[in-house]
Order: sequence, then C-alpha cells, then structure tokens
Amino acid sequence: MTLRIPLLIGFLFAFMAPLLSQKWSQKKTKIEVVEFPTVPAEKVSRIAFNLFAEDAYFNLDDLRRYGGNMDLLKSGNERLSGMKYFTIGAEAEVVDVGPSIMVDVAIGSEDQGFPTFSSEPIKSGSEELTYWAVVPCRLPMRVRIASPEGEVWDAFEVDQPLQIRYGNEKISTRSSSKGSFSYSKGSLKFDTEEALRAGLESEEGSRFFRRKAVLLQLSNVINELETRLFFLEGKVEVTVYSGRGKHDYTELDAARDVAMESYANGYFEGLSSPIQTWKEWAGKVDFTDKKAKVTRGLALGMRLNLAQAHLYRDEFKECAQAISDARALVLPGGEEFLMLERLQDGLMKRRRALEANGDFEITVDAEREKAPDFKNVIGKRSENKDVRMIQPEDRYDAIGKDMEAWASVAVAGSPEAAAELTSAVTMEQRLGSRLQQTIGGMMLQLSPLMDPDLVGEEFPEEILAIPNLVYLDISGMKFGAIPDDIDRLAVLQTLVVSRNDLEEVPQSLGNLTGLKKLFLSKNELTGLPASLTRCTQLKMLDLKGNPITPDTVSQLEQMFGEEVKVKHD
Repeated sequence: MTLRIPLLIGFLFAFMAPLLSQKWSQKKTKIEVVEFPTVPAEKVSRIAFNLFAEDAYFNLDDLRRYGGNMDLLKSGNERLSGMKYFTIGAEAEVVDVGPSIMVDVAIGSEDQGFPTFSSEPIKSGSEELTYWAVVPCRLPMRVRIASPEGEVWDAFEVDQPLQIRYGNEKISTRSSSKGSFSYSKGSLKFDTEEALRAGLESEEGSRFFRRKAVLLQLSNVINELETRLFFLEGKVEVTVYSGRGKHDYTELDAARDVAMESYANGYFEGLSSPIQTWKEWAGKVDFTDKKAKVTRGLALGMRLNLAQAHLYRDEFKECAQAISDARALVLPGGEEFLMLERLQDGLMKRRRALEANGDFEITVDAEREKAPDFKNVIGKRSENKDVRMIQPEDRYDAIGKDMEAWASVAVAGSPEAAAELTSAVTMEQRLGSRLQQTIGGMMLQLSPLMDPDLVGEEFPEEILAIPNLVYLDISGMKFGAIPDDIDRLAVLQTLVVSRNDLEEVPQSLGNLTGLKKLFLSKNELTGLPASLTRCTQLKMLDLKGNPITPDTVSQLEQMFGEEVKVKHD
C-alpha cells in the first residue's frame, strides 16, 4: 500500500498575518504539510558541493586561518522553524567523488559601501575608547543544481545585502607546527579611528573582511538551497481574511469559515465555493473611497486568499493571476511587496517540485533519513586537508550563462514568471493608492516626477469621483484645462493647479463654496470669472507668474475684498 502525501507550500503563508492598516478580520489554522524537493528526489543521496572563487580572492587558507566559521555560518537565518528536513530511502551525504547531484556555487564581484564608524569605552568609566566599523556589502552568489553530466535541474542567485562588522570583536587565529595546528584566542581592537581605517584597508584586514562576507552570504545560500534539495515536513499556519466594520461581511465570513474547515481537513476541493466568493468581492473594490465596503486593502486580502487557495489546489496559472492582480494593489518595496515576492517563490517551488517529482510516492513504511546540515558540514570540513569544496576558479559568468539557458526553457512562460508581472492598473487603482488622510477628508497629489505618463494629458475625470476630497494638487501636470464639472468635488478646500498651461478657469469653480485656497501661479491666465466671488470662504489666491495686467489685478482685489489675499507679481 502506498500513500500519496500532498505537495504543500503552507509555511510560506505564515507571513500573511500582519497585513496593512485596513479593517480586517482573520482566522488561522495549522495543517500538516510535506514539501517535496524541486529536483529529482531519488538523486539527492551523494551531494557534491563546490564553491568557486579565484584563489587570490578566497581560498581554503582563508577559511582555515581564523576560527569561528561555524558561528558566522549559523549567524544567518536558520532552517525554517518547526520544519524537519529529510530524504527518503537513503541517507544523503556530502561527497567529493562519485556524486549523484552537483551543487555549484560561484561568487560574484564584491561591492563595498561606505563604512560607519563607532566607538565605546573599553570598560565602564574608562576614557579610553575602542573603535569598530560596520560596512555595507554586496556579494552575489549564483547556484546551479545539476546532474553529474551537466543537466541543470534548478538554479538561483542570492544577492542579499550584508552588514559586515570589523573591529572590537573576539577572534581566534590558527597556527601550525610539525603537521599539527592550534587556535590562539585574541581580540581585534583599535584604539583610534585612524588605526581602524588602516586595518580595514590592509591586505590582512581585507581577507578577514572577505571571509566574513563569504560565509555570511553562503549561509543565506544554504538556507535557500536546503529547501530545494530535501523534503520538509511540519505544521504550518494558514490565514484567511474577511472584512470588519460597519458594512455587512456575512458572506465573506461564511466563505472564510468554509475555507478554514477545508484547510484543517486537507480537503482542498472544498475551497471551490470560497474561491468564487472571493473573486466576486475582489471585483467590487472602490479604490477612491476609504469608507467603501471593499477598499484596496480588503481587495488585496481577497487576492491573497485566492492565491493561497489556488496554490493548494495545484492551479498554478490561477495562482499566478491572483498574485499578478495583487501586485497592482501594492507599491514596490515595503512589507506588502515582499509578501508577494515570497508568495511567488512558493508558487515557483511547488510547481517545480511537482514537475520534478510528480510520480514520486512515499510509502507508509518508507524510512526517512535526517538531511545533512550543510552549515555543519562546511564548518567542520574546514580543517580537512583533503577537502575539495573550494575550487580555485571564477565560474560566476559561466554559471550565469548556464542559468540563462536553463531559464529560457524551464522558466520562460511559466506561472511563476507570469506572477512576476503586474496586472494592468486602472486610473481608479492608481488614484486610490495615492490618496492620503488629511484634516477634514482626503488629499490627492499628482506630480511630473511620480506621474510622468500623465503630463500633458487631459485632466483625469476619475478624480472627480473621489468622495470627501478636500485637497487636490496637480502642479506641473500641464493638463491645459480644468473640467467644467470640477464642482463635483463639493467639499474641496484647497486646489493647487500651478504650471498647468491654463488660459482660463471654468465658471463652475465658483460653486465650490468651501474653497479656501486657490493656487493658479505660472499659467497663462489674463483674468478670472466673477463667479469666484461665490467662494465665500476663500482666503488666499495665488496668481504669480500669469500675464495679468496691473489694472486687472486691481479689479480682482476690489472684487474679492480685503478678506482674500491676492498674490501677484
């Protein structure tokens, strides 16, 4: 009897809990998962691990010269919390000869930023100081996982920014004599900033710094590598979102409860009904009204619900579309953006795992062997004189070409590639993402820097549908005209339309009786309509940089009276 254990990627959804500052409700449950490797599982038994670097840049002597390698390797994020790493059928080992799978890691060019220097008293109450530096560093590494014959099974690049400390730290230095070696403990301390700079710029300091950078980035590489080589098993948390607030979200709550029961029971067919509900609600989004029933934030929650559900159901194209749609709701950078990056990574791993191991079955009595910990292996092998882990050549560009050739077949057109794209963004979405809360209502600012594609186009009529808009700034957008129905913005208090090539303003502007400030500088105005006198709360009018004659200015000042400050050239 065999038991097919579902391919799950649930651990990647635990990050979805701290979402946005929207009004959400959410429920969580834990489910048992087994993740498969992204490479053929039966090949992960004898693993050759090669680190390629030019000898002058990094070599085995650099690795051996100082102690503490294991501490550096372990200082990065450890294996995924609560997950067991294992192989099936045979215990995997790291070997130098006769491999069944090759892992090649190539180091790219090092790029250091400007160091930040710090100091502190050597001991409490002392006037003597000790100095150290923290240096930002980029050190990309490319990883190719292949057969001994060179068939690429998976590949990725890690370029995580590093912060390397140098100085005011304990070190142990290796010394050898008569075929034996020992480490002597000491400290790397500097009593002046000048001495610290000299140490950092010295050949010895450079190699010490480089060793730390290599090991720290290698730690990040291993964290990613092991999730692709081994089976992972454990309990993970899934989160499903609904709405919360004055609106009626009964339908969403019911869909969430059905989904939670389906996840808890591992019955993913049961997600069909919630999926349909989430799709319908995501389509009801109002991007400009922060009090709407479905705001941008709730729509994002619906997209995340959809992506997660489709992924568990092996519906990769639908999952990719949900991620792509979600990308249109977030701005680059920030937690929301990173959340989608991790979700896309989960899609990629699950699809490739199914492609590589779709026929692999785990029998009930299959022996599970604990997977080797690469960090322990590398740290312990640093003293092995016969170690062949570090290969003295630069293979970064060569592996990059192999990765491109592999990706052109394995990645191009794939669901994870589609998930990287952003769905078309409507003007409502765009404006909604730019709205900010201000006193009395909402504020919208467009600018040539942030919206260069809108410069010189017509005034976006979608702006007029924004409720409770009290502040509008379209300076420099060169829209050429203010629409006649500008008075739809009934509560507008501040209007900034400087540098818009305006030759006139509409009579309807006078219907904005709550308008307090009107900025019309650097346009082509020669006068203003008398209807503006109906703006009884107007306090400031800026007309600088317009071809208005002094006589016209005097007439305007008389028309508005002393309560309105008219700025002019």
